[in-house]
Amino acid sequence: MGRRETPVDPAAGPVPRFAYALRKLRQEAGGPTYRELARRAHFSVTALSQAAAGEHLPSLQVTLAYAAACGGDPDEWERRWREADREVREAAAGQDDDTEPPYLGLARFEPDDHERYFGRDRLVTALRHRVRERRFTAVFGPSGSG
Repeated sequence: MGRRETPVDPAAGPVPRFAYALRKLRQEAGGPTYRELARRAHFSVTALSQAAAGEHLPSLQVTLAYAAACGGDPDEWERRWREADREVREAAAGQDDDTEPPYLGLARFEPDDHERYFGRDRLVTALRHRVRERRFTAVFGPSGSG
């Protein structure tokens, strides 16, 4: 038996409300396990369980597959997803945050963007020290970790 899902408060915003609705649909379908849903939906257990976690809005494709695996109406779930997506976008646009995000998307960083690099002084110092001590030093990380 899998571990219990963390409770989701549908009043906490559009994403938790959407996740709550997905969980309700799953319960109404007899509560199939995520492994069974994955078999039916042709998406991973992780993708499907994260769709109902309430942390991020799942993609439309994952939503439709989840709903179909639970016997939900695809037109209804596309409508629900589009409504939740609109609410998420409106909330993000309405934030009074005058700071520029550090990530430039696909644009490259230029020397004038040096203010965007911060918090790595200790890491850079340690790396310089290690490079001086050893003939070979490898630096790697996930894509975009820069």
